[in-house]
Amino acid sequence: NCCSIMTFSRGNRDDSTMTNNPLLEKNTDSTDQRKALGHPEKIKVLLYHRIIGDNEDPQDDVWAIKASQFRKQMALLDRLHYTTITFADYRLFLENALNLPRKPIIISFDDGYLDVYERAFPILSKFGMRAVIFVIADTGITTNKWDSDCGRRETMLMNEQQILEMHAAGNEIGSHSINHPKLTTLSRQEAWEQVSRSRILLEIMLNSPVRTFSYPYGILNEEIKGLVGDAGYSMACAAWSGPVGFEKDLLEIRRTLILGKTGLFKFLLQLLQPYQVYSWMSWHLKKIIAPGTLRKFVYEK
Repeated sequence: NCCSIMTFSRGNRDDSTMTNNPLLEKNTDSTDQRKALGHPEKIKVLLYHRIIGDNEDPQDDVWAIKASQFRKQMALLDRLHYTTITFADYRLFLENALNLPRKPIIISFDDGYLDVYERAFPILSKFGMRAVIFVIADTGITTNKWDSDCGRRETMLMNEQQILEMHAAGNEIGSHSINHPKLTTLSRQEAWEQVSRSRILLEIMLNSPVRTFSYPYGILNEEIKGLVGDAGYSMACAAWSGPVGFEKDLLEIRRTLILGKTGLFKFLLQLLQPYQVYSWMSWHLKKIIAPGTLRKFVYEK
C-alpha cells in the first residue's frame, strides 16, 4: 500500500515515550472501514479561556475556570473514553492520512492566556491530551488590554517561548488576529490585514503552517468569513453562532462554551447532541427576540 493510514491510540498518562501526535498504528483497511472508526459528525469542540488557581478570585470573570474544576472535566473526558484531536488532525482525516477516533473532541482556548500554559498545559499532558490555542500574533501585546473597556482586569498572555513549547508538545496554534479587534467594525482592508498578516507572523514564529482562525469576540459576518477563506485558512471557529454539526460550515464552527459556573453535571450534559441543538435554538431565539441583550453579552466577552 503506497499510502499508509494512521489511526489514533489514546496515549498513556505521563509516558515520556508518547509521541506528540498519537498516530501510532498503521492501518490498511478500506476507506469505509477506516471511516467507520470515527465520523466527523461526532466531533465536539469545547471553548475555554482562562484556567485560574483554586484560591484565586475570578472577580466576576465568567470565563475563568478553576484548575481543580478543569482537572475534573478532563478526568471525566478520559473516563468516558474521549480522544482529543486538533483541527490539523481533521485536515489529515480529509486527506485520508488518518482515522478519527471513536469519540473525538477538540479542546480550544481563545486569547492565549499565561494561565493556560501554567495550569491547563500540565493537566492536559497528564491525561495525554492535546488542545488548540488561538493566540494574538502581535507578541508585543502582553495582556488582554482589549478588555479594558469592559472593566475587566488585565491578565498576562503567553510569550513566544511558551507558545513554542506548547506547539512542540503537539498542541495546535491558531490565529486570533493581530490584536483582537472587532473585525466587523473595521474597513475591508483593515480586516484583511488582521486576518492575513496574523497568519504570516505566526507561521514565521512556529515555522509551521497556520490554517485555523478564531474570530475575536466570536463576531463575524459573511464578508469576514470570505476574507478568512481567502487568507488561506481552511477552518475558523465562532462561539455562539454556526450550525449544529461540525462539518456543516468549516468557516463558522460552533463551539460549546465552558464557563466558570459550569458544574460537572452540566459539563456532561453539554457533551450530548440534544444539548447542542438546545443551545443553538436558545441562541437563535435570543438573536431574534432580544438582539440588543445578545449583542451586549457578546461584546462583553
